[in-house]
Amino acid sequence: MYDEIVNAISKSEEYSCLGDIVSIKKCIEPGSSAYQDNGILFLRVSNLSKLGIKNGNQRYLSKGLYQTIKKHQPQKGEILLSKDATPGIAYYLKDEPEKMIPSGGILRLKVHDEHRLYPEYLTLVLNSTLVQKQIERNVGGSIINHWLVSQVKKTLIPILHETTQQKIAEMVNNSFYNRKLSKQLLEIAKRGVELAIENDESFAQEWINEELNKLNIEL
Repeated sequence: MYDEIVNAISKSEEYSCLGDIVSIKKCIEPGSSAYQDNGILFLRVSNLSKLGIKNGNQRYLSKGLYQTIKKHQPQKGEILLSKDATPGIAYYLKDEPEKMIPSGGILRLKVHDEHRLYPEYLTLVLNSTLVQKQIERNVGGSIINHWLVSQVKKTLIPILHETTQQKIAEMVNNSFYNRKLSKQLLEIAKRGVELAIENDESFAQEWINEELNKLNIEL
């Protein structure tokens, strides 16, 4: 099964090893003794998903510690990629991220040439079966999954034509925009119900309309 996937990628018009098309930066593990209940977010693999950062059981670091290790702060345009525990979770930082320090189980990837390879497209490939099966082959048999950086670099990535990549990137961006918008609308709806109970329906409706106008949405 793994050979079939590798052979299929190798027969594609263009492909490359991941290490040849991105720079890879390792992150840091300050130790559980540095954890706090508030402060600067310490991003662990358990809080990373392909849709973004998950809330729940989050850990934080002091602002002082952040200043000493802030070279590990992720930057806009990078891809966060997990390599331990649940390897192969990729998330593209399209916007400027909040202050955070990723754990040692997360890598920061930066595409060398975004005209040849769209980050949105690469993120989708990393989350796809094509890469997930390569990871499965590499870490299979381990009690605790560890995807070695040397293995990460050798992961084969098919590179589609730029026009196709652009279409895929647009679809990915539209998907994330709609997801963000749906969350905003849900919060407006929830607060609207609260205002209707606290005041009256006309007051709530007026507030809802104002919030929708801010989003350029009309009922």
